[in-house]
Formats: sequence, C-alpha cells, structure tokens
Amino acid sequence: MLDQRTSAFLEEFLAKPGGDPERLDRFLLHGPYRGRRGGRPRLKLAFHDFWPEFDTGTNFFIEILSSRFDLSVVEDDSDLAIVSVFGGRHRAARSRRTLFFTGENVRPPLDGFDMAVSFDRVGDPRHYRLPLYVMHAYEHMREGAVPHFCSPVLPPVPPSRAAFAERNFCAFLYKNPNGERRNRFFPALDARRRVDSVGWHLNNTGSVVKMGWLAKIRVFERYRFAFAFENASHPGYLTEKILDVFQAGAVPLYWGDPDVEREVAAGSFIDVSRFATDEEAAEHILALDGDYDAYCAYRAVAPFLGTEEFHFDAYRLADWIESRL
Repeated sequence: MLDQRTSAFLEEFLAKPGGDPERLDRFLLHGPYRGRRGGRPRLKLAFHDFWPEFDTGTNFFIEILSSRFDLSVVEDDSDLAIVSVFGGRHRAARSRRTLFFTGENVRPPLDGFDMAVSFDRVGDPRHYRLPLYVMHAYEHMREGAVPHFCSPVLPPVPPSRAAFAERNFCAFLYKNPNGERRNRFFPALDARRRVDSVGWHLNNTGSVVKMGWLAKIRVFERYRFAFAFENASHPGYLTEKILDVFQAGAVPLYWGDPDVEREVAAGSFIDVSRFATDEEAAEHILALDGDYDAYCAYRAVAPFLGTEEFHFDAYRLADWIESRL
C-alpha cells in the first residue's frame, strides 16, 4: 500500500499526459521532503551475508537511506546491520539494530531481528513487504533502461508485423541448475521448437550471456517469448524474472507464485501452471507464435495491475527504517 501522499502525487501526475519521468523519480525517492530535510544524522551501516557480487558501497539500501542519513559503511560495530541469507557472519558482528533482507524464498525470522524486508505477506509491524520485482523496477527506472515496456506511465507497445517476424522464438537464461520445474519444461518445449539456452545452464548456443539485468534484457529483446520461471513456488514470491521479460518487450513464460495474478495482469503472460500438462502449455505457446494478432493481444495488456502497486515510494521505506532505529 502506498503512502497517501504518494497516491495524491500520482493522481495529479498521471492526470496530465507527458509528465516528466524524472519528476516522478524524484518524488518516489524523496517524497514530500524533496531531499531538503534539515541536517542528516550520522548512521554507521554494515552489510552481512549478501551474495558475492553485492557492492556494499553502491546499492539499493545506500541510495534509499542516503536521502536522510549521513552514511558510512563499516565492517563491525554498526548502528544498523542489514543481513541477508548467504552465510552466518552477522552472528559474530556487533550492531545496535538489525534488519533482515531476502529476495530468496526464505521466511523472515522476525524473532531474531529488529525488522525485516521480504516478499512475504506477513501481518507484523516489524515486517515490510517489498517483492524483488519492485526493487528491480525501481532500479530499471533509476538506471535508464529503455524502452519502459512495463512502465504504467507509458502504454504497452505491441510489435509491428516486421518486428514480430524478426524476433526469434524463445530464450532460456539461467545459471542456477536447481529449478526442477523449469528443467522439465525446457526440453518439453525445445522438443517442439528450438529454445535458445543462452546462459550457463543447459546451454545449447555455444555462447553465454554475461550476468546482469541489462545484458539479460538486451538478449530477450531478440525473442518473442522468454522463460521467467522462479526458483521455487510460494505465495507472494515474485522476483525480477517476469519483469525483465516484460522490459524486453517479450511475453513471459511463467511458473512460480500461485498468486501472481494479484499483481500481474492475466492475459499479459503465459502461466504454465494453469495447463493440465506441459504438452498443452507448449501447444498454446506454439499457437501464439504462429498468430501475430493473438500474440499482440498479450502484448497489448499492461502487465502490472494498478499504477500504485507498481510504483515504489522509496521514501516510505526510509521512513519505516528510521522509525525503528
């Protein structure tokens, strides 16, 4: 749920066509403060147990919190330690307050931390729901990924017949080999029509796309469909995978969150779990691939339900963290 101040701003912003996306960006980051608060208190911040590529100096939390704190990143003895799930370093570290964060399918251990941020739908004041796709949508906007096929500010852009014909069939891009459901569906679809596996896992192209969301989107732009299977299925567990396919202007082949249609519009993607068999799902995908008008009907649906659910008022998360320090 958005802050009422954000709702009022969006109503005014979207009522006038041609609004400046940078103005929207500034409000979603700073809110009514517009970055002009008084003196910023100091905050010593530590990051523990994140993935190996995580940059402690430049990341989502640094950007969000720097709008109101004078931040310094430390190894130990912090005012706030932000802890993820890849290790146990935090157990030996000293911190005045702790925040648990995960984008993985892990339940937030609320009794072991002062606060938690995750995708789970938890009715507890110590928990802030922030699905991973919302964080990535925010980063896409901040880092200038274009075109914004998934932005609710802009209408969907179905491809021309020429653009449809130029794209290849389907892409599969994964490094993690442990997704049993996608491992099973990939050969089922590939047996009917070649699916290009362009990642490390099940690679059949002879080259591997480098990691990173922007490189992934640039590859998906060459295809009509792309796999967006999650690593696991759990209510609310909706990651960046479906967002990246939408951002590329392709139709996602999805499996994962059983409640996905609470946040993503039916008719904008293909939910493989809705079919009785993989053969039925493959038949449906192949039929769309051969029917330009039917394909465009998918691409004409704005993917994310409601403007407010997709926009992320970052300043409210900063409010929430600050109130618990």
